[in-house]
Amino acid sequence: MSLLEIPITHSQITITRNPTIYLDEIWHTYFADVPRVNQVEIAYCQPWKRRLGLIRLSLDNVTSFIGINALLQLEEIPEYILTTTIAHELTHYAHGFGSPLPRLYEHPHANNVVKRELERRGLGETMRLCDEWIDNQWFAFYDKQRDAGWLALPAQYRPARSQHKTPS
Repeated sequence: MSLLEIPITHSQITITRNPTIYLDEIWHTYFADVPRVNQVEIAYCQPWKRRLGLIRLSLDNVTSFIGINALLQLEEIPEYILTTTIAHELTHYAHGFGSPLPRLYEHPHANNVVKRELERRGLGETMRLCDEWIDNQWFAFYDKQRDAGWLALPAQYRPARSQHKTPS
């Protein structure tokens, strides 16, 4: 069992894919040259349909928050999706988006800067696998989880059932 697969129990829920452990391992392995200039927190958020992650900087610049789509903690999702998503957000951090670091570009995704950065850091194949899986399977997977009432997710990540009505 690798460090990334060690189960963490919190509030009666076992999370195998602990995002903090992934963040630390990815930062150490691929982003060791990027200084951690403020507190960086990471957590699973809602099961968004069209977003895998986000990064935000607090108004006082003390904390950067990385939010990860709650569905990425499920075993049915390939691990490389979670790895790529966290690395994507760390790229934004390194480029000065969602962090106090100097902003290197005018726009966070202009001219494929994230893709080029992930390739430069040795994550190109991981990113390509992620993109292929998302293109071919994400929406069907999302719809299946939503239609099941989000039952595979820990309770704190489940949207209210009233957000989706199954046609009769």
